[in-house]
Amino acid sequence: MQVLNRFNLKLIALISMFIDHVGAIIGYDTFRQNDIEWLYFVFRIIGRISFPIFAFFVAEGWFYTRNRKKYFLNMLLFAIISQPIYYFALNINVFDFNILFTFCISILLFLLIDNMKKYKSLSFIYIMIFVLILTMVLILDILGLTISYGIYGVCLPLVFYLLYNSNIKQNRIFLWGIVSVLVVLKWFVLFIFNPQFNIQQIYPLLALFSIPLLMLYNGEKGNYSFKWLFYIFYPAHLFFIYITTLFI
Repeated sequence: MQVLNRFNLKLIALISMFIDHVGAIIGYDTFRQNDIEWLYFVFRIIGRISFPIFAFFVAEGWFYTRNRKKYFLNMLLFAIISQPIYYFALNINVFDFNILFTFCISILLFLLIDNMKKYKSLSFIYIMIFVLILTMVLILDILGLTISYGIYGVCLPLVFYLLYNSNIKQNRIFLWGIVSVLVVLKWFVLFIFNPQFNIQQIYPLLALFSIPLLMLYNGEKGNYSFKWLFYIFYPAHLFFIYITTLFI
């Protein structure tokens, strides 16, 4: 039974992301110094729910938007606005880019595939650009100069895009099966490069908990829209948490 609408799921994802970033910005060392390191892990575990939900709605947004160029530019604008806040709040490498840049790349791939279908005579060129973009993301991942979630982050919205169609309700089990394989594959690759057994190593697998929530999606908009909520909330919540931690 599908009981969650679009607004419900986005709200769950926003809350999950907020909790995750509280843990990430405060940092493990602070939790450990206060003998509550278990709470850090709880926050980060809850946070794994958010990304697959957002990835799904990035793909769905592509099909629902009236102006796809504006859709991309809005994402890019807030990615740029969010980057300085993301850098200072999470104290990351200057060459690490926030999740909105990841979604921008996914949207570019959506556009390339649409153009392959529309301009078949130029399909080879579009395929080459498509492969080039994915190759560049993969190389950046390997070099450690990355966008948030890396190649996995770019490909998950792409999977949702490729499998999104009018018969999505009939294909739910297949769709979530593919997503599960992708999540497990990400964990496997990370484990190969860093074969340790600790709770942080299983973080990618915990994204699987988002799948039961997505399977409850009824495809309806809900009573509230808040079109700009995600765009504004992303930099705003990072700024709020960061400023708050300065006074703790």
